[in-house]
Amino acid sequence: MHNTFAFPFQLRVVLKVQNLFLPPLKPAMSITRFKVAIFVLMGITCSNFSFAQNYDPNHPPDTYASPSNPHYWKNKLPYPGYWQQDVYYNIKAIIDDRTDIITGNLTLVYTNNSPDTLQHVFFHLYQNAFQPGSYLDNVVNNTGRKAKWGKYESQGLGTSVESLIVIDASGEYSPETLPDNTIMKVNLKNALMPGRNITFKIAFKTYFDRGSERRRMKLFNAYGFKHYDGVHWYPRICVYDRKFGWNTDQHLGREFYGNFGTYDVQLSIPDYFVLDATGTLQNRSEVLPDSLRKKLDIKNFADKPWGSAPSMPIIPSGKFKTWHFYAENVHDFAWTADPTYRIGEAWWEDVQCIALVQAPHASKWQNAADYTAKIIEVFSKDIGRYVYPKMIVADARDGMEYPMLTLDGGYDPVYRGLFVHEVGHNWFFGMVGSNETYRAFLDEGFTQWLTA
Repeated sequence: MHNTFAFPFQLRVVLKVQNLFLPPLKPAMSITRFKVAIFVLMGITCSNFSFAQNYDPNHPPDTYASPSNPHYWKNKLPYPGYWQQDVYYNIKAIIDDRTDIITGNLTLVYTNNSPDTLQHVFFHLYQNAFQPGSYLDNVVNNTGRKAKWGKYESQGLGTSVESLIVIDASGEYSPETLPDNTIMKVNLKNALMPGRNITFKIAFKTYFDRGSERRRMKLFNAYGFKHYDGVHWYPRICVYDRKFGWNTDQHLGREFYGNFGTYDVQLSIPDYFVLDATGTLQNRSEVLPDSLRKKLDIKNFADKPWGSAPSMPIIPSGKFKTWHFYAENVHDFAWTADPTYRIGEAWWEDVQCIALVQAPHASKWQNAADYTAKIIEVFSKDIGRYVYPKMIVADARDGMEYPMLTLDGGYDPVYRGLFVHEVGHNWFFGMVGSNETYRAFLDEGFTQWLTA
């Protein structure tokens, strides 16, 4: 569990410096020693130490493990001996709207901070739940229903690993992989020792489909256009923790648990789509220049009749745009894309609140961004500071949360409770990152309390 709410970094540095260089504090601590501690604090906060300047969670290069990251677990141990694993994902993917297939290449640097030697690792392949013969299919059959699977799903196509290469100190090799529906075991030729890291290079494909069973990764018709919700769409390494070791629950369409780290993701999609995702957009001037942003502004559609056909501010050219996002201190990456999305924007302090609404619904989403900013403000003041740079509420026929992104539906004022709930999930689900399956109360229970 990763708790982001703690003392300011500078105060923790003073305490650490005191522990390293001074005897333990006593009630009668001398004024001289107190002055020394204050002097050290002033030196750290006022000098141009490079590590204090380098931490930037919104832009490459990766600074997640920086000593100046106030949200990195090593900088705020909840108890002696605590650890969690670190991940760095670099993903490049193409979304083909003709085939509804994501083709991706993933590089994962995985750091073993545990005291254990790891002979193997496990990956989640979530979309493999949606196919005949899966564990989810078995659950459905035992309720007396019969699942209907889509064209790809019927062929056993969810997320397929096309190739996997391991790179360690000895070089690179193709390991033995043992898939079991939504979990893939990878046997390592050389054990991963404590304190060391390993790199995985994975080529994969993930298939959008439409079946009868509830799924979060969605493809649906949006007034004559395709809408995509890209969630649980890439091979994601399982959590290895102190309590359970490897967490290898099969995906049954329910909850999740992930490792904190960094995501550097490039998504290529036909240029008429409007897309947003977890993290800070790195190339806004290329994919969403000011002239286009003005055309897509939600205020332009305030009087558009509800449900009326959308216009097309972006004319398809047959070319692709690549959207580049970067995020640190997160445990997952999700995105949503729709040619009919229109954009609302508001701010609370340094948090950007974004509303993405299908144009035919824009007239009743005019206050969505402002209302989201108010939620961020209230929860930050009453519960704990929201530490991410953005929050998206998206008109996506759902009610689900991901880091910095919620997929919603409805219209004002009906959507207000939904916004409160899904944004609220970004506290325990998002910033704390609890095991939602094992600690269900901290997921839905705590969030329902926030909602009330």
